[in-house]
Amino acid sequence: MAKKSIVFVSFDEEYISVIEYKFTCLVEKSASVEFISDKNSFKRLMNIPRKIDILIVPEGTMISHPDAYSKTKIFYLTDNKEDNEQKGYIYKYYSVKSIVEKLGIDLVMDGEGAKGTRVIGVYSVAGGTGKTITSLVLSYKLRKKGKRVLYISTVPQQDFSYYIDSDSSLSSSFSYQCSINMKNALKTIDGEIVNGDFEYLPKFKNLPVSYQISFDTYMQIVTYMKMKNVYDYIIVEMSSDIQQSKLKFMSECDKVIFVTTQDEVAVRQMETLIDSMSDNSAEVLIVCNRAVKMREDYLKSSFLSKHFEVVERIDEYGKPLTYDTVKDSILFKNLISVFE
Repeated sequence: MAKKSIVFVSFDEEYISVIEYKFTCLVEKSASVEFISDKNSFKRLMNIPRKIDILIVPEGTMISHPDAYSKTKIFYLTDNKEDNEQKGYIYKYYSVKSIVEKLGIDLVMDGEGAKGTRVIGVYSVAGGTGKTITSLVLSYKLRKKGKRVLYISTVPQQDFSYYIDSDSSLSSSFSYQCSINMKNALKTIDGEIVNGDFEYLPKFKNLPVSYQISFDTYMQIVTYMKMKNVYDYIIVEMSSDIQQSKLKFMSECDKVIFVTTQDEVAVRQMETLIDSMSDNSAEVLIVCNRAVKMREDYLKSSFLSKHFEVVERIDEYGKPLTYDTVKDSILFKNLISVFE
């Protein structure tokens, strides 16, 4: 079958630079895509009509020679999220995959669907943002949708067990092998995994540092479990400290969920972090917890909300959210919809 031809027009060069690589990777087996950010180049294209299967242009663009493009599917990029519900309109700040899916034809390359284990990183630059609750609820809701999910916490305090009321811990022999011979530890890891609301790697009996467990140790576990291809998703919760191996891991994830609040310090710290991830190829999603409408929202004015999808805003409640009260609620429904 011949490849579809796509022309993607946006005069925002920074926007094109952000989505070009990911968009091309998603459609490369089914379509050829040409990006145009120069107005004169677009004018020449319109003056010399040629066969185009899909044309994506900024909202309000006038199509010259409309008869020549009568068989072309035309989509308009909009800055207004509500316009996305209209036929032929695409909200430009949705995830790249969501934009591709909005085109209405099967363009996503093989392997982007249900095939293969996908690794989802969950990170926050500061504590108290609801990162653990977000990770656990995501794991639970994906499991309820019939997906096989493995949750792994790399947080040194291993406090996730408090939320799911679990006394389970990794065996002494496994913990010891992790510190001296990872190959031997990985041979027995299947017997360590607990199957509850979802499958998860339980906490170490003592603090991981007492077994000389580092973030690199966890990455060996994640890599091994991904290679086994048993799970649909591996959800990896990360601590807030920054190290080069963590940045590298995030850049290699299928998706990275950044959990933040709307306050200035949290947003500025996240801006600095994402700026440092220059080679990032992962799809970035943002969850804003503890949102307060009457308080200044620095996330809305940040470049982050212009270049990455803020998939969820969870309002601040009078008391802290718990896993038990949230897991079967409607909260995080927008985040879950990204995985459908």
